[in-house]
Amino acid sequence: MRSVANLDAAFVSIPDIAAPAFGSEALSKLISVAVATLDSDRATARACIERAAVLLGVTDEARPIVVTSNRGGLAPWQQKNVADYVAANIGSTIRVRDLASVARLSVGHFFRAFRESFGEPPFAHISRRRIERAQSLMLSSRAPLSQIALDCGMCDQAHFTRVFRRIVGTNPGVWRRQSGTCDTSPKMSSSISARHVPTIQDDSRHLRS
Repeated sequence: MRSVANLDAAFVSIPDIAAPAFGSEALSKLISVAVATLDSDRATARACIERAAVLLGVTDEARPIVVTSNRGGLAPWQQKNVADYVAANIGSTIRVRDLASVARLSVGHFFRAFRESFGEPPFAHISRRRIERAQSLMLSSRAPLSQIALDCGMCDQAHFTRVFRRIVGTNPGVWRRQSGTCDTSPKMSSSISARHVPTIQDDSRHLRS
């Protein structure tokens, strides 16, 4: 790995407006210097980023570039993109490498940055978000737990129950009874005759759609 001094020398040798012939090499050197000096020399890091932006043609004089440090965590835009991805795919398999790709980081770097920003590892966060979604569905619909488990990305009801108990502290069925579910008719008697069952099922389908 090149030393910071060597990187600084490479930075100094790059002209203010790099020629297109070596634009890619210039960008690489600028980014390397910016990364190496971000904590020790913010002015140099900022200058590198500004010059790289010029090469990319994305500078905006009305919005000066500001170098920020997030203490090793994810940048705000990365946190938002990751959170949006998890919410959009809560019913599917979510892999750490997919989240790392959304944040444009290597898997190792992403794992450390995610924990710094969210206070927990990616898998723990995803499991918690799945359970939060399941709780919402249990309160707003009459869907069976087996269906809710699948809708929230769990393998089956047994898997759902284990994860739910670990995070919430009780079984989903018990939690659902204690919390109460959405009732389409507040005055409906607890004893429901067989002729009312189809109506309740129809209502539950609307609530889940």
